[in-house]
Order: sequence, then C-alpha cells, then structure tokens
Amino acid sequence: MDIEIIIKGGEELSEFYPKNYKAFEKKISEMILEMFPGVGGWWISPELTDKHQTEENKRQQIRQQKYKETLLKVLREPGVRDLIHSKVAVPVGAQTS
Repeated sequence: MDIEIIIKGGEELSEFYPKNYKAFEKKISEMILEMFPGVGGWWISPELTDKHQTEENKRQQIRQQKYKETLLKVLREPGVRDLIHSKVAVPVGAQTS
C-alpha cells in the first residue's frame, strides 16, 4: 500500500518558509512510518492553491502567446525564410515518393 499526501499551498509554503516546510515534511514522514509500518511507499505532493494555480496558468498562457508572436515575427524575416527554403528545397535529381 502506498500513501500520497497532497498539500494545497505546499508550493507557497516551501517557497516562503523553506526550513519550516522541510521540518514539516520530516515530521509527517516520521508519523507515517510510526503509525503505518506496513506502508510500502509514501510521498508528499506540494501543490499550488487554486488561486495561485489559476494565476500561474494565466502567466503560462501569456508566455506561450509571446513565444508564438516572437516566433512568427522571426519566421517572417526574409533571411530566415530564404534559409528555411534552402534547407527544405529538394535537390535536383532527388527522388520523391
């Protein structure tokens, strides 16, 4: 049997209170081992709170949008287009399927 403990807000706690959070994880570990000796494995999964996860998702979407815009801008440059066409062009006499 395995145990997974999910701590909502664990990401924030470990960021703001790293020493306390490590001590907390250690204490939980000791409690699991003491109370459930037959447990085969266990782990603690820190997660962002719902509010912070929503904010992180929005930041990720903004980063992806900026990346796409930058990539499109670069691909529209004439030198880049010529380079791509030269790399993709099929050499004369090459067989095509």
